Amino acid sequence: MERDAYLAGVAELYTGEIIGEGLASRWLEMTDDPQRQYKLMLFLQFESEAKVRLRPFLVSLGLGIAESAEARAAGIAAAETFANLPWCEGMRQLADLSRPYLARYEALLAAAPASDWPWVSFMAVHEAAVVRFAELEAAQHEGAIHALLPLLSFAPSPPG
Repeated sequence: MERDAYLAGVAELYTGEIIGEGLASRWLEMTDDPQRQYKLMLFLQFESEAKVRLRPFLVSLGLGIAESAEARAAGIAAAETFANLPWCEGMRQLADLSRPYLARYEALLAAAPASDWPWVSFMAVHEAAVVRFAELEAAQHEGAIHALLPLLSFAPSPPG
């Protein structure tokens, strides 16, 4: 992978988190069920933590960290769609939306220099966790949140 394509891929890691954060935030806003709100709070925190974690990496590569309003709007638009579906179908679609990101992150990892591997590897693991969470949630698996929890530094407390 040539350097420009690699840098564009790294920038996409950050953009993907902005999209995910917009999606999670808006979907949370549109959800009334306390258990689903908690799951969406975890997802929002998951996306936010990854975005913040990526900033030093992007800066070290000379990439900007200004957030794209278009990326956030894309996430919000996806949430509008997902929130209007039955919960399991919305989660299935979240998994479908996330799988191409996972494939691109894995390809980026294969091209990453050794010095970048911890950053890009983290993002591949992160995206795999999003896919796994959404798949398990779509299947109504009670332990779906455990796909996210081990990767969170600051998990919100469950509802009382």
